[in-house]
Amino acid sequence: MKELVLNELKVYAKETSSKSLQKVRSSYKKLGLHGFADDFYSKKSKHPLSECSEYYLGDKDFITKAIKLDPNPIKFASTKLRQDKQIAKLILKKDKKLANKYIFKKTLNEIG
Repeated sequence: MKELVLNELKVYAKETSSKSLQKVRSSYKKLGLHGFADDFYSKKSKHPLSECSEYYLGDKDFITKAIKLDPNPIKFASTKLRQDKQIAKLILKKDKKLANKYIFKKTLNEIG
């Protein structure tokens, strides 16, 4: 099941970061083909991890893999994982802005 969620996250990251796919989505909507447009993620779509159980969001291995695909899963990680130094280093490397927002200051000071 975790692999399915990670695959969906991979699709989400690809589609939301691709300008060409977002243009296709926009074109479909303009043509009235909303059903086809709904097949693409947009930045306004729900993040795939927003509906995950606490079990997944507290699993260090799962969150590490998710952050490697897209840094935004740090928003959904458990409080315990936001204090983890390995997770903090990974998110700092991927996106400093998200790290400063979601990682505990104490943890950032310890690794910095």
